[in-house]
Amino acid sequence: MTKITHKGLWFKYSSLSSEDKKTSKKVFLWALLCGFLFGLSSDKSSLTLWSEIFHPSLFYIMPVLTLIAGFFTIKYSFVLYKNQDELYKKFHDFSLMAGFLGFAIFGFILHYVSIYTNYQPAWTDYGLCSILGMVIGQVYFYKKFYE
Repeated sequence: MTKITHKGLWFKYSSLSSEDKKTSKKVFLWALLCGFLFGLSSDKSSLTLWSEIFHPSLFYIMPVLTLIAGFFTIKYSFVLYKNQDELYKKFHDFSLMAGFLGFAIFGFILHYVSIYTNYQPAWTDYGLCSILGMVIGQVYFYKKFYE
């Protein structure tokens, strides 16, 4: 099935079946669209700007389109996940668990650091804590089970 590479941080595209390649292209395209739309509409000021430049209904349409793109990203991710072998599924599940632990541990550290400094973390900073935990978990799992 899917071959994990780059110390657990990526996979070998050529190891996917033709059906999984089509599904992974859908995942990447929907995720790209979701990220693009989220970047354009992440706060009220940017939504107001786009709705004043182009059309007032964009204030309501862009968040809905972002959520729809996110839904399709998740949908096709589950389709891809379902078609993989057990080791990849364990790798995936461990990555998600490590991401939550990163959110909790590094998020607590970030929160307590913010009490003593003038830095006020945004929710995206806590998302980066989750990504950091996920990366640590993926590298750990790769070294333990793939090497």
